[in-house]
Amino acid sequence: MEPIRHVLIAVSLLFMVVVVGTVGFWYLEAQQELSLFEALYLTVATVTTVGYGDIVPETLAGRIFTVGLIISGVGVALYVLVEIMESVLEGRLSEAFGLVRQKRSVAKMKKHLIICGGGRTGQVIVEEFRKEGLKFVVVECEAEVVKELRRQEVPVVEGDATRGEVLREAGVERASGLVSTLPSDCSNLLLAITARDLNKSLDIVARASSEEAAKRLCSVGVKKVVLLEEIGGRRLAKSLTKPAVVDFLESATKTGETSLECLKVEHGAKLAGKRVGELRLKERGGGRATILAIIRGEKIILNVGAENEIREGDTLVVIGSRASLEEFEELE
Repeated sequence: MEPIRHVLIAVSLLFMVVVVGTVGFWYLEAQQELSLFEALYLTVATVTTVGYGDIVPETLAGRIFTVGLIISGVGVALYVLVEIMESVLEGRLSEAFGLVRQKRSVAKMKKHLIICGGGRTGQVIVEEFRKEGLKFVVVECEAEVVKELRRQEVPVVEGDATRGEVLREAGVERASGLVSTLPSDCSNLLLAITARDLNKSLDIVARASSEEAAKRLCSVGVKKVVLLEEIGGRRLAKSLTKPAVVDFLESATKTGETSLECLKVEHGAKLAGKRVGELRLKERGGGRATILAIIRGEKIILNVGAENEIREGDTLVVIGSRASLEEFEELE
């Protein structure tokens, strides 16, 4: 807003000079019986320094006024030109430097996440990743969407996400995960194939519109396929028949004071080989954390008790306060 304000001030000053010059010539050169338009013409010719033609100041007072008008008017006109040029260049240079900084930032990212598609679904994912404090970049081809994302200071790469060079610019070879939210199943399939070819260990999650499309995506190495319409339909049904359960899950999965997390027990983790009772979760400071389930391969262990053993490769579903979850993660 500051550059615009400067331009408006400069244009207002120029307008005042033109008005004063027009009225001044019309009054001082009364003997020529100038019309207001002729006085305006004389003023513009003076301020722009293009030289006089058939109308020139003839009186001494008119010539003295002309000297003052040239000095002030030309100065103001140059000021207007400089402000306009500065505003244009400043905006373009700022945008250019912003893009350079963003490209450098993306080039330095490692173990980050890539969101392919910045539409409505992509925006929701952006909000969730931001709440989690995760490093990510969005790949989007629509210019207006890209502009809005940059306005929100979201790292974005402009281009077709199904093209290898665009994914490389987003750092796909160094990324740990990719979410594909493109509108068509064909695009999501092509994207998955391209991304898998560039990074064999990349975790890929994609949306699909049908079971058949989901099967094809899984066949090319997509880790998880989400049928948005199916999930939306189930959510609507449960919201009507079991609203309390939906409210609980909504609250638990939000990143807030209390949240639901999945923690992977990596090789060499302190948790590996211990029983749940040995962790003394209820005695630890920072609030309580509770293990709701242990996911071991295709098996899900519910009703987790003190005697259940935690093994390497397990995924623990834990609920608790942020402080207790952070302390729990330190045990990994």
